[in-house]
Amino acid sequence: MQSLDRAILGNEDLEGQLPAELLVSSVSYTVPPLTKKSKPKTVLSGINARFPPGEMSGIMGASGAGKTTLLTLLRGLKSPGSVLTGDLLCNQSPITAMTMRQMSSLVPQEDVYLVSLTSREVLDFAAQLRLPFLSRVEDRRQHINRTLSLLKLEGCADTRINSISGGEKKRLSIGLSIIGGLPRVLLCDEPTSGLDSAVAKSVVSILKEFTQRGVTVLCTIHQPSYAIFSSFTNVLLLQKGMVAYHGQVKEAEAYFAKFNSATPKYVNPADHYVTVIQEEGDVWINQWLHQDAHTKIQDAMSKPTKPVPSDVTAGTKSSRSSLTLLQQTVVLSRRNVLENFRNKNKFMKGIHARLGPSIVIGVLFWQIAAKPKSEMIVTIRSLLFITVQNPLIDTFYAGATTFQSLRGLLKREYYDGLYDVVPFYISYYYGFCLMQVPWTLAWALPMYIITGMPLELSKLIVFVMTVFMMILWAGAMGSAVGTWTKDQEGNRAVLLPMMILAVLLSGFVIPYAQLHSFWLPFYYASPVQWCLSILEKNLFSGMEFAKSDARPRGATVGIFTSGDEFLEASLNPVAKELPIPLMFAICAGYIVLALLLNFRNIWRKVLNALV
Repeated sequence: MQSLDRAILGNEDLEGQLPAELLVSSVSYTVPPLTKKSKPKTVLSGINARFPPGEMSGIMGASGAGKTTLLTLLRGLKSPGSVLTGDLLCNQSPITAMTMRQMSSLVPQEDVYLVSLTSREVLDFAAQLRLPFLSRVEDRRQHINRTLSLLKLEGCADTRINSISGGEKKRLSIGLSIIGGLPRVLLCDEPTSGLDSAVAKSVVSILKEFTQRGVTVLCTIHQPSYAIFSSFTNVLLLQKGMVAYHGQVKEAEAYFAKFNSATPKYVNPADHYVTVIQEEGDVWINQWLHQDAHTKIQDAMSKPTKPVPSDVTAGTKSSRSSLTLLQQTVVLSRRNVLENFRNKNKFMKGIHARLGPSIVIGVLFWQIAAKPKSEMIVTIRSLLFITVQNPLIDTFYAGATTFQSLRGLLKREYYDGLYDVVPFYISYYYGFCLMQVPWTLAWALPMYIITGMPLELSKLIVFVMTVFMMILWAGAMGSAVGTWTKDQEGNRAVLLPMMILAVLLSGFVIPYAQLHSFWLPFYYASPVQWCLSILEKNLFSGMEFAKSDARPRGATVGIFTSGDEFLEASLNPVAKELPIPLMFAICAGYIVLALLLNFRNIWRKVLNALV
């Protein structure tokens, strides 16, 4: 493997890292109950451990032993309502989410990407966020090429993410962690999970080389091969959230042999240790608690370490983004637009899903608005109701599921220090809005023309803009729901009642004059009602109804001679007085409120940023 001196960053970012020692002192962690009948669960209990600087340490144990939980706590994060006792220290300073954001990077177990981008583009956007001093495209390209070469990704550099292998995704994930310079702490959650032995060994060898530059590497690891296990310097064995062994890997065999559990011939020591601890967990935990080694670790944590430069805990490092919020927004917006419009399959599916139904509806309501009659008012209103209802339903669910697919990406990149929440969501919503422009036209234009609505530019613009405003609000509310639900079941549980209420209070299902006074505040708070009022006012204003000699089958009794007369009788008092631009402003206000709800929920439900 080529040297890191040439392969990663060339000059200033490859200097040896300042020491970053992680200490875990008497840490216990309890999470709140999942249901009212259940009890709080203690995930970690009395953990003491030391992860030396510039070494590669592993956390092992059976499923549910608390490996990932400990790694999460070392990032300064914890679940809402949980109770954490003890001390988590980095260079004798308390670990917080903000300090670890500046000092560490994470290689997650699940590789999360925007799948329509190529490996080179993924690294390029990360480099733009982390390395603003590489303003020249050529400098950034050379830098990315060196990183691709180090990680042996040249063969898939220009291949889209959804077409590369699991091993290539894992190496790319490591590349994202180092693209802005080596972090002081590199946390890896199951970096070899799902990889074959050769690829797994290659990944671990890359991590091992980082330690030679002073990086503290800490990995949770599950069933490693002997070659991978022996690559670690230190290991922490957990069982049921407690320490069963902690020390150097080379000393583990003597420890287990001391208690008559030497590794049998031809058996992987890592598998053997986890198995014997599982079989007699309480015995091994008690044995460890009474060992001199355990006492020495506690003593080491109580003693002050060597003085370190003040900026070690401050995290002032070029790998953390120094861009302004506006600059971050611009870079992320370019990334989202490229992701959305490059996925031609998704784009065309969106066109077909709207164009086909629009034409069918137009044919069913053929030229109904060309020669309007008073008897057909209910039918015309039904057409307008369908115009806003269908995009509402589709975009509600799409907004929730789309945001949920990006939760993992947001959490990784935010806590790795690439950007802040505001630029992320603004760029996400900007990309969403641009994608909706052609989709809105595919839905609104054929229906407008085929049904015979007035071919006046001003009325056409209002019609299309109303549909677009409805889509923007539904998308923002959908993504807000996606911030506090986790799956399709949760989406349906929240979105269905919201959608039913919005439809019932639209002014079409239950006319304003027949609505009980209790529901009036909710009626005026319904964006669907305002959009439908805009469409009715836009279409019926100035319209003269044609006289009919015979009453069509199923039609209501005709009592209005003009559209203005109908609007006077049907619209709510506020909509009668407000011009259309002001009603648009009200709809825009609801969109802003939905966006603010998104920001609030991202902080509280997704990132837990107050921890």
